[in-house]
Amino acid sequence: MGISIYPSSHDVRVHGDRRIKAALVVLLVWGIVSLLHWQPQTQWFMVGLTAVLTIQTVRMLIAKPTSPKIERDVDLPKVSILVPAKNESAVLTDLVNNLFHFNYPTTHLDIWVIDDGSTDETPQILSELQTQFPRLQVHRRESKGGKSGALNAVFPFTQGEIILVCDADAQLPADFLQQTVPLFQQSAIGAVQVRKSISNADTNFLTRCQQMEMNCDAFLQTHRIAVTGITELRGNGMLVRRELLEQFKGWSEDTVTDDLDLTFKLYLIGTEIEFVTLPAVEEEGVATWKNLWHQHCRWAEGGYQRHLDYFPQFLTLGWSKEIDLLLFLILQFILPIGLIPDLLWTIFYSHHSVIFPLQTLLGFLLTVSFMVGVYQFQDLRGWRLIWATIQGSVYMVHWIPVMILITLRMCVKEGRSEWVKTEHYGRKP
Repeated sequence: MGISIYPSSHDVRVHGDRRIKAALVVLLVWGIVSLLHWQPQTQWFMVGLTAVLTIQTVRMLIAKPTSPKIERDVDLPKVSILVPAKNESAVLTDLVNNLFHFNYPTTHLDIWVIDDGSTDETPQILSELQTQFPRLQVHRRESKGGKSGALNAVFPFTQGEIILVCDADAQLPADFLQQTVPLFQQSAIGAVQVRKSISNADTNFLTRCQQMEMNCDAFLQTHRIAVTGITELRGNGMLVRRELLEQFKGWSEDTVTDDLDLTFKLYLIGTEIEFVTLPAVEEEGVATWKNLWHQHCRWAEGGYQRHLDYFPQFLTLGWSKEIDLLLFLILQFILPIGLIPDLLWTIFYSHHSVIFPLQTLLGFLLTVSFMVGVYQFQDLRGWRLIWATIQGSVYMVHWIPVMILITLRMCVKEGRSEWVKTEHYGRKP
């Protein structure tokens, strides 16, 4: 079973116009920022835009999320668990042991590990695990297409009504499926994402800040849902209806973030995504700036890429989701692009910054989200909470050069970037 019945050309969308779209966006943003400097009377546009986004931000921050209702007495569907694994010898044993100790009927579990062309001890470890757990199914293939390709290779052989995707470094509580699968009793729910937590958060400054970043993300996700905005799949610990994946012909192999691409697909066909803070899935944070840079560049590229790919389709989602997308599109991607001409005008012509209101809004949103997220999920109080928020704010500055680099690189680079695997070290020092 080393060959997928989904040939790569069957799924891969050809987005030859990505570079053109990316270049047009950069030119448009630079043109608008330059116009605001050249003709000061046009700055009412920035005031109006900031006012609209501020209203949306305040609505989101003060919203009161409600916990999804879980019906306990329901017929549990069969669940297929897919674990893409390339050179994951350090973490696979822990994960497989974890999965086979789920509090869920074993007859309703369909567990697969995809050996994605591993060159370390992963094949031998999987053979030993199959001896220990005869129900474990292993699919071996030559690595191509990254994570999406691995998932597509095994998907036709799975049997579950619900598909759970886990990274190889994941750790989940025994009642994980009991707390998430019943949510699919609501017909409108197409997917469920759980909160992510960093298992090695106490390693160094970077891993501590990644834990806070995850908590900030969880706060934002729940509050975006509370104002009928969108939530986003995060790859690890996401559950999706099989019928929808079949409708999409699996995962896109033309993106570096299949989860974010799938998010837009689900909303465009009218389904909803639920986000739950409990249970959480633990994963290993990266411990060096180099690995963090590669990981976040991939996330940024995939996040921006989907906006280019699905424009103007996502303008049909209804005003509440459209204004939510507009807020995060502008603050995450458009604002960093605009920093370049704004800085040049400020330096060479002694102008004041015209995008300072948006910068202030972004700083306010991140500060509040960090503080409340850490307060809720790490139980920090007082000066410890303030110090953690300061550290997190400093840490988040690295996203600015990441976003600038990615948005400019996509103007000249043909196709998506090569998949750069995040290394996992397990419980080793």
